Amino acid sequence: MRPARPAEDGIVGHPGAVGDVHYLSGARSGCEHASDHELTLRAESAAPRVARHWVMRVVAAAGIGGSINQLVEVLTAELVSDAVRLADEDGQVRVRLRICQDDVWVAVTGRRPDAPTRSSATSLALVEVLSNAWGTLPQPDGERTVWFDVEVAG
Repeated sequence: MRPARPAEDGIVGHPGAVGDVHYLSGARSGCEHASDHELTLRAESAAPRVARHWVMRVVAAAGIGGSINQLVEVLTAELVSDAVRLADEDGQVRVRLRICQDDVWVAVTGRRPDAPTRSSATSLALVEVLSNAWGTLPQPDGERTVWFDVEVAG
């Protein structure tokens, strides 16, 4: 059953539309009990704040708190901010989150140029320094996914 969303969370839309939150569960390779979640947002100034609050709640609900939760929250907001700056006027930003017993993986997809801009280079430097691993993947139609992984258990 899908949990109710608070009205003030800034997420709008109907199932399958921009702003819809998808709750997916299932095993993924290398992870016995993965919890997968997805959020699609309009590429607008409120998107980083909405993504921060969403990822913070989902990660906390999985029992991950403290500095790991805050780290995932900050890095997600950085990548969403970057994706919003580079998006088309009617663009979208998709945030995918996978929580395993040992790590949290986040991927942000949006329209991005092949070469990093000054703002995206700063965001990527922060992600590189603070995450365990990160990377980028080109997508169709000029989109790019930037992902990072944060270790939960040392």
